[in-house]
Amino acid sequence: MNLKEIEKKISQNIEEKELVELATCLGNITAPSGYEQPMADYIEEWLKKYGFHCYQQNLCEGRSNTVGILKGNGGGKSIIFNSHLDSDMGLPPLPGGPIPPGPKTRVEGRRIFGKTVQNDRGPMAAFMIAAKAIKDANLIIHGDLIMTMVVGEIGMAPIDEFQGPKYIGKGYGSRHAVAHGITADFALVAESTDFGVTWVEAGAAYFKVTVHGTGYYTPRLPLRGALKDTPNPIVKMAAVILAIEEWAARYEHNHQIEYPVGVMIPKVAIGGIRGGLPFSPSLGVDTCSIYVDVRVPPPTSFAEVERELKEAVLSAGFGGDVELYMARKGYEGKNVEPLVEAVRKAHRSIRGGDCPPVSTPEISMWRDVNVFNEVGIPAATFGFPRKTEPGLREKFVEIDDLVDCAKMYALIALDICGLPDTD
Repeated sequence: MNLKEIEKKISQNIEEKELVELATCLGNITAPSGYEQPMADYIEEWLKKYGFHCYQQNLCEGRSNTVGILKGNGGGKSIIFNSHLDSDMGLPPLPGGPIPPGPKTRVEGRRIFGKTVQNDRGPMAAFMIAAKAIKDANLIIHGDLIMTMVVGEIGMAPIDEFQGPKYIGKGYGSRHAVAHGITADFALVAESTDFGVTWVEAGAAYFKVTVHGTGYYTPRLPLRGALKDTPNPIVKMAAVILAIEEWAARYEHNHQIEYPVGVMIPKVAIGGIRGGLPFSPSLGVDTCSIYVDVRVPPPTSFAEVERELKEAVLSAGFGGDVELYMARKGYEGKNVEPLVEAVRKAHRSIRGGDCPPVSTPEISMWRDVNVFNEVGIPAATFGFPRKTEPGLREKFVEIDDLVDCAKMYALIALDICGLPDTD
């Protein structure tokens, strides 16, 4: 067969019905961050059913990566297709609490609704079906095609009473995989990117900021005076929050970087606040804490970010403690050109044009692509769009985009691993 015949055969082997059923089935499995085992088990059974070499890597109770391999005959480059088992299913359960059921996916016309399909089980289904299409075509690839379905990509970190490995995210599973036998010449992290391709991602840092004060029973509060004299740490925190917000605007402006793929703008968000007892607000409290997410460009050190944040906190005039409790570096991938060109060729073949530009948010977030670039496996991230339209509150995935994505993943794999002999 010549190249065009191979591409046609692969495309024919990617059946829309099978792909949609797999994506929606994966999307309906309840497996929030920290509790991914049901996903790992289902995928392992699927891989066994279709004859892939596969196994699990257990990280802790209830959290296992699943690895599937389509072995080559030697002599070609190898590629990892990576996606994460945990998904955006709302908050994970509290310590000792029940696991809440996740939202269900649904198909309406040519669209699939459901956050779990968008992040990240649709891209996962796409490369699983792509690998199956290559296998079903009886094509002899030269390099290995490795699939890693991993735990703990979504951003979590142990803090306060939320301790232990169930609260580790931001690369937990991928980092375990590359430290325990998973390696390749390239890695493609399958995530939604609007069909753009990027090999640059920001780092992330989580900070706990605590302000101290004196708790008073409400009737015994001293007479109110100037804000600077308040004993209430919750009231003090209001001023600290304003100071952090003002600093965040400066930080985002001063630390943005223009890369060949686009502009990285590292954002800052206050994502949590704790202080007092909701069921007894009359008692007063001695401390109030907020939890801050800061995105960090690859050249910027965590020490620099911590120093800037401390200065912002102290500028409010109420003191305060700043604790860094999660730090993950960002990276600009090196030696990724063969992989990026394979992605672009696949897009031209399936869609008939160049990959669109990557948006600033896609470059400014943290994804598992950083783990692979950190250990020297050239990596990029690429996948279908999440779409919306006026009048709809939910985002969705176009079935046509899902199918085309699977076809592209298959062509990328053939390009990197080495095509069989062609006429």
